[in-house]
Amino acid sequence: MKIRPFKVSFLGLLCALVLVLSSCSENKLKMAVKSGNKECPISIGLGGELTNMYYEDNTVKFLFSIEEQFIDIDKLNGDSETMKTTVMASLRSEKARKMTDMVIDAGADLRIIYKGKTSGKTAELLLSAEELKTELEKPEPSPEEMLGFMITQTNQQMPLDTGTGVIITELVEKGDTVIYMSYVQDVELLKLMARNKNDVKGNQRIMFKMMQSAEREFFKILVKAGKDLGYIYYADGTDETIEVVHTNSELQELFQ
Repeated sequence: MKIRPFKVSFLGLLCALVLVLSSCSENKLKMAVKSGNKECPISIGLGGELTNMYYEDNTVKFLFSIEEQFIDIDKLNGDSETMKTTVMASLRSEKARKMTDMVIDAGADLRIIYKGKTSGKTAELLLSAEELKTELEKPEPSPEEMLGFMITQTNQQMPLDTGTGVIITELVEKGDTVIYMSYVQDVELLKLMARNKNDVKGNQRIMFKMMQSAEREFFKILVKAGKDLGYIYYADGTDETIEVVHTNSELQELFQ
């Protein structure tokens, strides 16, 4: 049986910023943006896609079309500070820094726009060149701090229906393990999963291997933070739970 592991869709949206422009070799900001736009649309997994990027009015703009089943626009609008912190952490990578420095050198702003595919609602984050420069001068977050940002941001999107009969209710950190608390809508499905626990884990590993680059970033942070990844499945009508754990060493095999 195939149980699709939930992926951190919001992180995928952020990482697309890194993946596209980091491949551009042009020295001029406008040319870099133009080159990156040719790669659009770019799928970032369950979250949706980066539809286009452009430069106008001294502002670099990224437009994301997102799946509202997995990302709540209203919740994004409700915590712009966490969104800013997570974006800045993503822009600190060596390759992304090249693009960020071009924006700063041009004195340009960076505007990130998330638009719901269904509702058309938008959430925006605007960072001026001065803000980018100031933020980048601050100490870089540790893997543990970055993981904390990601957990906070992800929980603001809960609950999330994976479309497989499982609803992710919370992402929690317990000791050395980060756990997706997963509500199974049908108790019979939970029983089936219990009888095939090894297959559940095996199928998750297959899905991990199939992840796109943007979707893999969360797991790389887990590895750097020395954490295991767990899934605890539960259902109404029974006290039985199923726990599936991928140890840090197992994650290293897939995400280093």
